[in-house]
Amino acid sequence: MSQNNMQTVVSLADLALKRRDMAAGIGSNSANISKAMGLTQLGASYFEVAPREAAFPLHAHYQEDEIIIILSGTGTYRFGEHSHAVKAGDALSAPAGRAELAHQLTNTGSESLKYICVSTLPEINVVELPELGVVRIHSRAPNGPGSVELKTPASNT
Repeated sequence: MSQNNMQTVVSLADLALKRRDMAAGIGSNSANISKAMGLTQLGASYFEVAPREAAFPLHAHYQEDEIIIILSGTGTYRFGEHSHAVKAGDALSAPAGRAELAHQLTNTGSESLKYICVSTLPEINVVELPELGVVRIHSRAPNGPGSVELKTPASNT
């Protein structure tokens, strides 16, 4: 990306949000912040999640660390075997690891849950969705092989 296309300052109010629905109760409006800023080693996205929804299913990234910063609203943060009530001003840790570090943020309030998720950007992103019995492998390499989804052994029984 040339410096002419790169935004040094991005206003959240000016972001063009895109709706993404994955399943019943799993969806959000979001925008990628880091791409507009020309960042290649650090990811950042802005999310707005409606009441009773989560942006993603319970998942764990094998090689990607994430930090989630709650801007407004309230929710429940599932992390491993624990659940935490969260609110505006809270920062949530989602370190790389296997299913024991799986996480999911659900809007349990009556208004939109707004947050920013910042992450490392490994070239290969391996994501386990333990409740769905799936492992997804995404390549972020330019002209890379794309994505592959594998059923885990437990899901084949």
